[in-house]
Amino acid sequence: MISTYNQICPVLFGPGSVSRLSEKVKELGGSSALCVFDRGVEASGISEKIVSQLNNEGIRVVPFGNAMSDAPAESINEAGRLAQAEKVDIVIGIGGGSSLDTAKAVTILVENPLPIEQYLVSAGGKYTSTIPLILIPTTSGTGSECTLMAVIHVHETQMKDSVLRAANLAIVDPELTLTAPKAVTAAAGFDALSHAVEALTSTRRNPKSDILALSAIELVAGNLEKAYLDGDDLEARTNMSLASNIAGIAFNDALVHFGHAVAHEFGVIFHMPHGLACALTIPEVIRSASGVFPEKTKKIARALGLSLPDSETGREAGEAAAEKVRELMRKLDIKPLSAQGISREDAVSCAEGAFRKNPFVEFSPEHLDPAGLAELIGMIYDNYR
Repeated sequence: MISTYNQICPVLFGPGSVSRLSEKVKELGGSSALCVFDRGVEASGISEKIVSQLNNEGIRVVPFGNAMSDAPAESINEAGRLAQAEKVDIVIGIGGGSSLDTAKAVTILVENPLPIEQYLVSAGGKYTSTIPLILIPTTSGTGSECTLMAVIHVHETQMKDSVLRAANLAIVDPELTLTAPKAVTAAAGFDALSHAVEALTSTRRNPKSDILALSAIELVAGNLEKAYLDGDDLEARTNMSLASNIAGIAFNDALVHFGHAVAHEFGVIFHMPHGLACALTIPEVIRSASGVFPEKTKKIARALGLSLPDSETGREAGEAAAEKVRELMRKLDIKPLSAQGISREDAVSCAEGAFRKNPFVEFSPEHLDPAGLAELIGMIYDNYR
């Protein structure tokens, strides 16, 4: 199989690496920075420290602290108007995936007319965007700092759509994740795991994405519970930051598939946090892949810490791996659909939208139509209670 693989931006990684932000801003020619973050990052004190660092080095900062969950188009357009009015020459995104996606999209608006909706992938929008962009994650989950896609919630169409904009630099400092609450740590960690599992089982995978995805699964399996139980465990946080980052690099090439299609629709219909929605899909993604990719499924099971007898089939490995993930979900208080007050009928009704709105569902290990996706959602509901 002939493959193409790459990495879209350099990554500055390690505890304390954010201390080099001002230096990197100047290297990229920035002097007036739009800093995009949300209220949680502001409450943690992280944004204040970063703004102070930039100001102390003579870099003007225009703060936008109203990034919102799921990166709604309205919030992005608000930030775009601010960026244009203030004539910024660099954009810095600080926070979880929604803040980083907002920053990616706003970068397009610095040099192009509003609104962002005209540049969506589904609209075929064309644009040129050359202003530098630095992304700084404060959670260990989305890997958005090293992916091309910015996911945007468009309320008019009830879709999660996207624009494409890579960062010029990612700064991944695990110390910034120490303030993440338990629920955020859990949801973000399962988001990273879902990226890795789906990248490894995607029909678009390549040798590089396979290696990175498998390593990310091992890192999550060995460190997520530790980071959840003790948020100050810097070693566990560092390993989770690495897992998130390399899983992002993996799925940027391999793409995700039906797990994320379902998770996107759960997010739109039930207003469910993305990481929580992704967590619910992982066991069924593994089970679905086990009949198509039995050897990869065995690798997933072993990466999750399971010992398999030589006689184990792919299906058996898939069942064991799925239950291992469910066990971790229970430990980290991931609520089943039923416990969230969602009926089986309502959950299954998401199949049509998940299939229609997410073209990447075609990269699923099994060929799926809306009926097949409905059956898988039913299994998500029934098998995790």
